[in-house]
Amino acid sequence: MALQLMLAVDLVGSMERPLVMEAAKICASITETGPTEARTRAMLCAIDSWATGDLVAARNGFQAIVETYPGDAVSVFAVHMLDFYIGDAPHMLSSIENSIEFFADDDQVIGYMHGLYGFSLEENGLIESATDHCRIALEMNADDVYAMHAMVHCLYETGRHDEGARYIKEYMRNRDGATPMRIHIWWHYALFELYAENIQEVLACYRIGIRRKASLRSAEDLDAVTLLWRLALIKPSLDLSAYWQSLFQDWEPYLAENWYLFNDFHAYIAYCQVGEYGRADSLLEAVQARGKEVPEEMVDIFLGFRAFTTGDYADASVRLARTFHRSFPMGGSNAQRDVIELTGIEAAIRSQNYELAQQIRASGRIFRHQGPVLKNYQNRLAALRTSDYHV
Repeated sequence: MALQLMLAVDLVGSMERPLVMEAAKICASITETGPTEARTRAMLCAIDSWATGDLVAARNGFQAIVETYPGDAVSVFAVHMLDFYIGDAPHMLSSIENSIEFFADDDQVIGYMHGLYGFSLEENGLIESATDHCRIALEMNADDVYAMHAMVHCLYETGRHDEGARYIKEYMRNRDGATPMRIHIWWHYALFELYAENIQEVLACYRIGIRRKASLRSAEDLDAVTLLWRLALIKPSLDLSAYWQSLFQDWEPYLAENWYLFNDFHAYIAYCQVGEYGRADSLLEAVQARGKEVPEEMVDIFLGFRAFTTGDYADASVRLARTFHRSFPMGGSNAQRDVIELTGIEAAIRSQNYELAQQIRASGRIFRHQGPVLKNYQNRLAALRTSDYHV
């Protein structure tokens, strides 16, 4: 039964509806046996909330288990991932801070706890402490890809693009297609190269590292969507239409499988980018009809990206500017969500709204980076400031 519950947590953690339904079936079969142990029943209840899309209730359920059984590593992990999926970085940090002390230094999972701690610290802006815990985790297990991934985030957050690209290439050397988080790690590599304006390297990484999938599931293409989008922002002269059409084919069935906002957002972008606005509108309607209130900021994000693809940059920039520092309910990491900010400032520049572009620059995260791409944005802002046509 314990192994079945662990498998169910792993399946719902995929955030892919077909796999989530498999988890629900496992839990239903366990429930039929009439389990009496309190922790088992509590975990079944939390997984059921997760499978029905109530991620907050699921997080609270697993948190209650952690508080009652502090050494339950599976529940600690579940809380961590649910906090990530609902964008609650402060709780993610406080939960692992309170949990890690219950694991002995020689516990077989203590290294992984340090990896979770490292990522939680990084998402809360505590980069130095995050790096320390990532190092501890990797010293215990060099193959701990989650700790390695958290270290990559630390390098990204401090603008160390060259170092980050080298670190990823070294880590991935001699690792095969079955490496956990392989596609996402290569996405991080592509971001480092993108900010360095190594466009051919980015395209090669996209084709070989990111679109070489383990299955045809659309959710494996989350990173492909926002990488292509960023490429189109930074190099609008590139003809990426064939790439977008290929992505759309994989995302096309998602409309019938929608259930998680972060995945919905990526499908919506793919639909808009190829001009499938009817499908995009139907998806947003389905999102809003799922029975839970969608925050106004989330709707602005969706419609802001839609407006950008139609060339209504003024509307896009205003909508996206309203979402800064309030986009976390979408889920995902700070690095993943900064595509919203990058799109907002691009839209403001294209609509010649210097004041709004400068506001985005001053309040956002993008300009903590360095390199030719950000230098180009600085030059465009300076040119817009002296223009007679800016708003």
